[in-house]
Amino acid sequence: MIRDANFEDLRRSANRRRLVHIVIGSTVLSTLLTVGVTREVKIYREVGAVHPADVRDLSALEQRNVELERIARTHHFWTGAIGLRGEISDLTVAIAELRRASDAREAESQREEERLREEAELERMRGLAAVERGRYSEALSHFKAARQISDSVGPTGFAGGPWSHREQVILDIQALEQWEAERR
Repeated sequence: MIRDANFEDLRRSANRRRLVHIVIGSTVLSTLLTVGVTREVKIYREVGAVHPADVRDLSALEQRNVELERIARTHHFWTGAIGLRGEISDLTVAIAELRRASDAREAESQREEERLREEAELERMRGLAAVERGRYSEALSHFKAARQISDSVGPTGFAGGPWSHREQVILDIQALEQWEAERR
């Protein structure tokens, strides 16, 4: 009987230990799960707080990319990490495409500006040649065309400032107009 009582005490003691282990395990598991879910929610809120960017706005795309990169560097492992990396890749491609398009527009603008500068210079040279031949009304039209081309670029002029011959062309136009007025 004592043997049976000791056996019963051992069994209860084992059951209590098992119960304590289950409670401690459940508490640890519950704590880890709570910490993990809280971390995930915090990261998702952080990603959600980053301002969305318009696909055509380069600076907004760059800002969003920087913020998402910072989040990705800070939080390596979480359930949305793969999706975040995918969005960062998409943003990088979109930024590169916008930069490439901007560079192409800038290059086209420079080519057009150079073409206009050459055209203005050509009209000025034609005007000078017409003056040398004594064709003053033809020279006046060439000088006016050169001034008009120079003015079409805008107030800042060509890259590097206004056209260097613009003031001389204006003086030539005034002189030829005065000559025509006196001749009449």
